[in-house]
Amino acid sequence: MKFYIATTFSLAIILGEAQLGSTQARAGPNAQQLCKNGKRTMFPHEEYCDYYYECINGEAIVQTCPNGLAFAGHQKGLNSNCDYPHRVGCPDGSRVMGQQPISSENCHWQYGVFPHATSCTRYWHCWNGTATIQQCPFSLLYNDAVHACDWPDNVPDCQKHPICKDTPNGAVPIEKSCVRYWLCVGGYPRLQRCPAGLALNTNTFKCELAQTVPGCEPPPTTPQPDDDDELKSGGNENGGQNSRPPQSNGALPQQFRPSQSGVRLVGR
Repeated sequence: MKFYIATTFSLAIILGEAQLGSTQARAGPNAQQLCKNGKRTMFPHEEYCDYYYECINGEAIVQTCPNGLAFAGHQKGLNSNCDYPHRVGCPDGSRVMGQQPISSENCHWQYGVFPHATSCTRYWHCWNGTATIQQCPFSLLYNDAVHACDWPDNVPDCQKHPICKDTPNGAVPIEKSCVRYWLCVGGYPRLQRCPAGLALNTNTFKCELAQTVPGCEPPPTTPQPDDDDELKSGGNENGGQNSRPPQSNGALPQQFRPSQSGVRLVGR
């Protein structure tokens, strides 16, 4: 029994030291030498992205980035000389994150950008363990490979949009619109508009001259008649073309007086 207890206690110490060594970075001799030479004041850790060295009084002291961030450089990054790992290039083939993730609701790490569980257009922005929902701009989807909103054709295995269920790639007309249409790419729509003077031909699904697209022809324009022509063609009651209307004390004839009901005024 005593041997069992002693063995268990020793194993616990060994496991504890192993775990401590795997989660904490230590200053190596090379780092100490760099600080003694006085050539650097702050530089990356050789194994872990989220640790870095700071030279204090000629000694290399290991500093830790906030959970989920990686060392970016002296007075660089978002917080405490650190930035998002994907923005500083971590992992890079030789270095990895050394800390264990500290998770909270919707946050895998305390800091970072993470995908939404059920939505392709939304994602989570985590800052000090607090998650804030973010929405991609119209027609874009969240791409976790680049930790940003991206074109749908760059985001594989995401849900298809109902507009593009029958046409995953191509133009989809918009009802009652001649110039606007949806362009489906990878099953997700992007709103498009034909250039001025053109309309979408639903037979060819191309923007063509509006006058050649049935139902989208521009309305005809008719020149307004000149006022002198109206007076010349008006004539009198007997149909005379050159007869002049009778004058009465210098006043306009009754049919030309503005007070008369039904007279068309200039500009109406």
